[in-house]
Order: sequence, then C-alpha cells, then structure tokens
Amino acid sequence: MTLRRAIARFLASLILICVLVPAALGSERLTILHINDTHGHIWAQKQSGGFEALALLIDSIRKEAALDGSHVVFVHAGDVNTGYPESDMQHALCDLSMLRKMGCDAMVLGNHEFDNPLSLLDFQSCYARFPFLSANYVDKYGKRPFESNVILNKGDTTVAIVGFTTESTQRSEPVWLDGGGFLNVIDTAREIVPGLAESADVVIALGHLGWKLGEPDATGSGELAAAGVEGLDIIIDGHSHTLFSNAEDINGVLVAQAGAYTTHLGRFDLTLEDGEIQQWEWSAIPLSASADGDEYLETELAWFKSAGDRKMNDVIGETRVLLDGDRSHVRFRETNLARLVSDAMKEIAAADLAVVNAGGIRDSIQPGKITMRDVYAVFPFRNMLVTMDITGADVLALLETVPSFRQGTGGFPHFSGVEARFENGKPCDVTIGGAPLDMNKTYRLATSSYLANGADGYEIMNKWKDRIRETGFTDTDSLATYIERNSPVSPQDDMPRIQGRQGV
Repeated sequence: MTLRRAIARFLASLILICVLVPAALGSERLTILHINDTHGHIWAQKQSGGFEALALLIDSIRKEAALDGSHVVFVHAGDVNTGYPESDMQHALCDLSMLRKMGCDAMVLGNHEFDNPLSLLDFQSCYARFPFLSANYVDKYGKRPFESNVILNKGDTTVAIVGFTTESTQRSEPVWLDGGGFLNVIDTAREIVPGLAESADVVIALGHLGWKLGEPDATGSGELAAAGVEGLDIIIDGHSHTLFSNAEDINGVLVAQAGAYTTHLGRFDLTLEDGEIQQWEWSAIPLSASADGDEYLETELAWFKSAGDRKMNDVIGETRVLLDGDRSHVRFRETNLARLVSDAMKEIAAADLAVVNAGGIRDSIQPGKITMRDVYAVFPFRNMLVTMDITGADVLALLETVPSFRQGTGGFPHFSGVEARFENGKPCDVTIGGAPLDMNKTYRLATSSYLANGADGYEIMNKWKDRIRETGFTDTDSLATYIERNSPVSPQDDMPRIQGRQGV
C-alpha cells in the first residue's frame, strides 16, 4: 500500500468516526429496577421470593449492563416496615442492610415507615446510607426533614428521583407524626419537578401512592400521571400492592408497580436519544429461589433469621393464670384471653370500647413467662389496630348484630368497655365505661382493620369505613404493649360482659 493510499484510508476512517460517534454518544440505555411494599419479607417463602433471589437477579442484570454499556438504577417504593415478625423485631435493619449491599439508590417513605417513633425512622435512614425521600412530608415547623429528591449521573444520562408519600398517612399513621403532615402530592410535584427536568434527562416520581385505591384524602399514581406535571417521565409506585401486567402510559407518563412482599422485581429498559426517551419496555420478573444460591447471602439471611428468632423468645411479661384462647372455648363464650386482647385494643388505642372476633384469637398462653412468640401465636395475622368514631346509635346498631354471630363461628364477638344484657334478642341496659349509653354521644371504637373493612360478618362497619383511623400499631403490638405495661396479668372471666346472647 502506497503512503498516499494509506493516508487517504486513514482520513476516510476519521470521517466515518466523526459521522458515527455523535450518534453513538447521543444514544444511552438505562435500566430501572424497582420493588415496593416488602414488609419484612426478606426470606424466601415456599421457594419463591426473598432477598437472596432479588440480590442474585440484580447482580446478574448489573453484569449484563456492564457488558453492553448500559446503566442501572435500583429503587424501593416504600413500606419496608411492618409485616414479617423477625424483621419487625429488628426494626427492619436486616432489610435495610441488604438493600444497601444491593446498591439501592433511593427509597421513598411509605406510610408504614411512620409506624414507629420518628427517632427510629431517623436511625433507619442513617443506618441505610441511601436516601430516604419524601418531598411532601413536613414536620411541625413546616420543614422537610428528609430529602425531596436525589440526582444520579448514570453515564451521560442524568436521572432525577423525587419521592412522594401518600397523604392518607396523616389519617392512617397519626400516632408518631408529632405535629407533622403531608402536603398535596400534585401541588408539590408542580413545585419541584419542572426545576428538576431542566437539568435531568429522566425524572422519576418514586411514589408510595397506590393505584386506584379510591381514597378520598389521597392522590393516586394515576391521578398524578394525569395531572400534566411538566417534566415528569415515570412514576414508580407502591402502597396498593398492585402487580401490573404492563406499565401504563397516562398522558405521556409511564406508571408501574411490582406487587408486594418481594415476589417480583419491576424492570424498565429505556433507550434515550439526546436525553429523550425514545423506546421503553417494562416487565415484572418473578423471583424464584435458586438451588445455586450465594453462600454469603444465605449465611447473612440465616444470621438475621436467628437474631429475629432470639428476639421472639424475649420475655415481655408474666401471667399468673392460663390465658384461654382455645378454639372450642373462645368461639362459644367469653374467655379471659378474649377479654385481655379486647382490653389491650381499647387501652392502646385510647378508645371507649373495642371489639375483636374470636377467629382472630388463635392460641392460648400458658401460666408463667410470656414471650413475643406467645403473642404472635395468639395474633399471627398482624392486622392494623384502627379506630372509628361512632355515635351511641351506631354502638346500639353494632350490638344488635351480636345474635347473628352464631356460637362456633370466627365472627363471634368479644367486647371491652361495653356491658349489656339481651332480652328477646335485643340489647338493653347498655353501658359504656360504666355510664349509660348516650345515643347522641360520639364514642371511639377500636378494632382490627380486618373487621373495620367488613370482614367475618361485620358488614355493618362498611357504613363507617370513611371514619377509619390507623393507630400505627398492629393487634399483635397492642397485646404485647399491654402485657408489658400490666404484667403480671391475671384476667378473670367470671361475669360475662354481654349477657343473654344465645343463652350464653
């Protein structure tokens, strides 16, 4: 090859490179991975789900991305707290530790992040060492104590993630807010998102909002998408535990949610040209436990499980008598344990009266030391403890349903704070807290979220669903706290609180 021909070929190559490189530089691929509402489910259930399967899949996707030059974002759409006992016993620190090791870029505060004192939430945030986001949560001084957003630089792509917590947290978890509250999501998005879009290529609303929940005091993710917030590209959602079959495109905003309890990993694959999304795909990938798991992850998960088990064996109190939760007793008549659990609900919720269904009480507690494991055996479902403000007329209407709950059924009711006598199937001589029932007075009723939503034959409560207020405690928490406060306990069941129902 002559020198002149070599120089000509070299110059032609340079021209070709100059033509192609700008196009290549203008094209970026971005993968967004997301989970939500894990609620302590970091261990596999029946060979599926769990953080080991999640970590292995994320690691595989990151390796794949490194080979093809794309970039990965991994986020959590809220509610790491409240669900699996061994996690709850460790304040979800095991969950946060593993999320940190998986490279979580951000988590939005879910409503259940407010199930505990704010000091614990602050500690969890420091321990996690990845951003806890909520642009619309303000403290009692009107300040935002957590970051509103985070900016990530992924190759040549700038990603802005802004967090939004459902406004219904004000209603559902009021106990630990200490005067704080939640700003309107759409108004807050309009305040923050356009500014982020000026410098970011992709703006993600990481929301714990819910998909079509129909909550009157809260903004759903579909409503946020339809609001026309300038610069918003994607909403990654949580709260409603909805497993999408495909992402929704609403008003040019993509919305997705990946179920709950660490059973699926949501995955967006974006192709961007000059900072604009040109193509996208989304899927929810089922998480299956692998026979060839990671030995280190297995060891760490086993250690956390063991630590949780030890906490379940912690002694929280003592009973001097058998606490009778036997199915053949508690579904037919009042027992001392049924009284105890309803008394616990009433006291912890600061209510005037409480009702619990017999089917929610699953075991007895033997005389002697009481452990958290005993409490979970009694109340394994961990329903939220809620209150509803109802009138005296409503109380009477609730009592009038008592004869409809036949003995032996799970709906058989147990009350605290109420005494009544039945004559000809009708309640009479009704007292609340020892005082005659006032038909016009407002009383606070405590019960489980299960009954408050009309389950187990309590359809009458559907009339009061708009009055539901969550306390921030589960029924399990209320019983444990009550035992700790009042130990040693020795409840009796000599005189029925509700006399004459079905001959009892």
